[in-house]
Amino acid sequence: MAEGTLNKVSVRIMGEDYVVKGKSTPEHIKRLGSYVDSVMAEIRQSNPYLSTMQVAILAAVNISAELFRVKADYEELLELLQETGAEIAGGD
Repeated sequence: MAEGTLNKVSVRIMGEDYVVKGKSTPEHIKRLGSYVDSVMAEIRQSNPYLSTMQVAILAAVNISAELFRVKADYEELLELLQETGAEIAGGD
């Protein structure tokens, strides 16, 4: 598939079908949709009286928190690698 090609993929989230357009592969887009569906299903199971909108907002907050944790871990790892690289370079 050519770089930059816009793919349209149908994903099912909370029983509703959505067409998602993106430059990612169809498989990747489906994995993203499946992940969102699983996060929302988990929230719905724990809180069955929430509206779909409330479930979606809580899912967005949970996924954002996960993203922020991963970004912080990544930055910490980069710093560690830079420190280790500097120590190795200084040891020559």
